[in-house]
Amino acid sequence: MSDDAIVAEVRRARMEILESYGGDYREMMRDMMKKQWSSGRKLVCRGANGLPDRPLEPAVRRER
Repeated sequence: MSDDAIVAEVRRARMEILESYGGDYREMMRDMMKKQWSSGRKLVCRGANGLPDRPLEPAVRRER
C-alpha cells in the first residue's frame, strides 16, 4: 500500500478522536450515536443501488 498524505491525515485524526475517549472505542461510538440521534435530522438507510431504502428509526437500547 502506498503512502498517501490524505489517508495519513484521516488516520491521525481518527486516533486523536479515539484518544479523547481514553482509547475506549465503545464509549466513542456510544457518544457519536447519541449525538447522531439527538441531532433531529432524519436518517435513511441506503439500498444496494445507493438510493434511500427506508427511513431509520432510533433503536431502543437498554443500558446494562
